[in-house]
Amino acid sequence: MTINSNQPLQVNQLSSSLEMPKDYEDFREVISLYLKRIADAVNKKTGSLFYLQEIGNLESYFTSGMPFVFRDVYRYCFDLIALNGGNIAGGASVTFPHGIVGFKYGTLIYVTATDTNGLSFTATYPYSSIDATNIYFTNPEGGVALVEAVFVAQYLKD
Repeated sequence: MTINSNQPLQVNQLSSSLEMPKDYEDFREVISLYLKRIADAVNKKTGSLFYLQEIGNLESYFTSGMPFVFRDVYRYCFDLIALNGGNIAGGASVTFPHGIVGFKYGTLIYVTATDTNGLSFTATYPYSSIDATNIYFTNPEGGVALVEAVFVAQYLKD
């Protein structure tokens, strides 16, 4: 078993060693349990790739009124500085078309940003939002420009 003091890295991890019993019935039991642990760990993981393109993030949302019917969640990241053609001035608002086909509604919308003073922060609604056609962001830093700003949209589709 891997020993790691970093608790967040241990969540949903599998042992890298497995002792196999010689008895067939014990072997079947160990393999069955291990396979269940693998499936459980894989199915509970969240995709951790943040691309500048649409990807499935391996999360599922229930359907209202049908709690056992799940819908896939997608993620799309937008480099607001590149879309803006440079830094976003303090207090400025920007709007860009997202081009997501079949967008239904957002599940997690935020912007992670760094200003010219080196302060990093996350901005959520009302500073960042999305609708069927556009992403919207307002720099909450009154007089300070942003040098990095990544809009992260997690959403459901029709």
